Amino acid sequence: MKNTDQDAVEFQRKYRPTDYSEMEGQTRAVATLINMKRVFPHALALTGGAGTGKTTLARIIRKKLHCADRDYKEVNLADSRGIDTIREIISQMPLAPTEGLTRVWTLDEAHQLPSMSQNSFLKPLEEPPAHVYFILVTTDWHKMLKTIQTRCTKIELKPLTREALW
Repeated sequence: MKNTDQDAVEFQRKYRPTDYSEMEGQTRAVATLINMKRVFPHALALTGGAGTGKTTLARIIRKKLHCADRDYKEVNLADSRGIDTIREIISQMPLAPTEGLTRVWTLDEAHQLPSMSQNSFLKPLEEPPAHVYFILVTTDWHKMLKTIQTRCTKIELKPLTREALW
């Protein structure tokens, strides 16, 4: 039987962790997040190499923040990285959540955002409405502007060990 990309996607969907307790090999990152229960940062950065579970963890965090599907946006900035993407996010920020308690944006491949777009995103990161949370996901944290880095709480995910995989 030949493996296909579709087989890999189905495998990932079936076995993707859905709770902190299922996140293998990321004990420190998960413990840090659990300790943030009372005061959760409105701008969080998940960093680490490919395949460490950054996007998966962002989806788990979204559920922990009581964000309903309709109020969750996952934006791949490798595809849409212009200023218009940031303007759209800014225009939607004031809107109240439709079903849950929060609105969450996961900005995947955040390092792909050009400097001009990163600059336009400073104020929303600094002064979001109480119901808005941002999760920046990146493999290249050093490519983010220092001003963005200072506005985010960074959690680094480590490469999975062989033991964690098996």
